Amino acid sequence: MKRIAILAVCFATLAMTSCGILNTSGNSAAQALGQTCGAAVLGLYQSYKSTGTLNLTNGNNLTHALALATCYTQLSQNKSNSSYRKAFANGLILSSAGLITNQNSAAFINALLGTSSLATVNSSSSSVQVSKTTPAITGLIKTLDK
Repeated sequence: MKRIAILAVCFATLAMTSCGILNTSGNSAAQALGQTCGAAVLGLYQSYKSTGTLNLTNGNNLTHALALATCYTQLSQNKSNSSYRKAFANGLILSSAGLITNQNSAAFINALLGTSSLATVNSSSSSVQVSKTTPAITGLIKTLDK
């Protein structure tokens, strides 16, 4: 009897996975991107909170800003895809150490999509780009103040 129950559970799990009910592989890239974004936002937030300002000429902060810019670009390309946004939000929540929650994730994603100056961030960011981007990222981070 136990074997039948175990086989039934295994079969049901296999059937749900193959039918896509439990399959998140289509959104695994979105979730991974959300996790990258959440980690970058957390790093920028912690830096901002510790110094009271955001210095994008600092190597760590610039690295986080580059990651955030990549996330912005990818999310912008998929902003109309609700399942992509949901998976992205799940990734944000997983990697932001409680900074981004179910309650504020939608507002944060909308704020991120509204930060178009992130499109200008690249590894050779000039002072012009930094001067445009720093206030935008600072504003984005301030949306998370508790």
